[in-house]
Amino acid sequence: MSDFKEDKKAQDDITGRHVLDELSDTQRMKLEDLKRTSQLGLGSLPNASHKRGTTDQGGAPADMLVRLGASFSTLGRTEEAVNFYERALAGFRNTKDRASEAVTLISLAAAYAQRRESEKAIATYQQAAEVYASIGDGRGEAIAWNCVGLVHDQQDDPATALGYYEQALAILFDENDKKSEAATLDVIGMAQRRLGNLPDAFDAHKQALEIRRHMGDIAGEASTRHAIALVYEEKGETEKALAFYEWALQLREDARDRSGEAITCYNLSRLYEKMNYLDQAEKLMARCVQIEASLDHPDLSKDEAALARLRSKRRQQRKIHEETVAMPRIDLDLPDDH
Repeated sequence: MSDFKEDKKAQDDITGRHVLDELSDTQRMKLEDLKRTSQLGLGSLPNASHKRGTTDQGGAPADMLVRLGASFSTLGRTEEAVNFYERALAGFRNTKDRASEAVTLISLAAAYAQRRESEKAIATYQQAAEVYASIGDGRGEAIAWNCVGLVHDQQDDPATALGYYEQALAILFDENDKKSEAATLDVIGMAQRRLGNLPDAFDAHKQALEIRRHMGDIAGEASTRHAIALVYEEKGETEKALAFYEWALQLREDARDRSGEAITCYNLSRLYEKMNYLDQAEKLMARCVQIEASLDHPDLSKDEAALARLRSKRRQQRKIHEETVAMPRIDLDLPDDH
């Protein structure tokens, strides 16, 4: 089955990007203004001293370069992001700041992945894992191995990805990092599902669900229930798939996870359409589109087209029904025989 959307929350959780590259609203506004009014060149960086050293003759502090790299990565300007990360990396290596070196390697690898330079991304994530291991940061090492797995997953190689996910899971278990453990179990479940190992997929998601419920992680529980629904859908157990999607949708509303709500609405709509329940399918797709419009979601135009197609299909169904009802009744009663 290919006509569905996977929830990417687990992938986002295990990469740690929400920690490394997240920008405040104020920073985003400044960056958008910068994007509109000027191009930031290398010479525009301030000459400033900094406790963590510099990367070039201009004296730019490495921490600032990392933040600039993250900013340009957020804007989709990955060539500039890579440049800033590489300069920051040199600075952190000069001052032997291993922890900052590892964080920068993760961000640099993510920029390579964004540019579809998969081999560079994998090699850089592996460097990050080695640095994290050398300083005894198990969680960081696990993030790096999980990221290697994600790149292989994106290359449609879930079997190789699975090995890296399981390597990360073993580290996270030792670290007692339950939230990351649950997210990793979910990506393991997704990889197993893509490999056709549905019982193993279900088992991994079940373990993740137990952890998320114990932690009271409503958004995470919704993500896991969405993933379990996908497994049931592929098994052909439609009623169970519907139940888990509906449960996930309610949890997403409770968690105010608008992006996740749109994803689950989409999958529910597609499933109801396959069952020929077009009224429900249309309402859910309309809800999906409304949410995506409010988020300026990249899938908006595609899902608007899906909604238009659904409405056309529903009109045709209604027309056929009306024509059937309006057909003249043929009296087949036999005349009385007198």
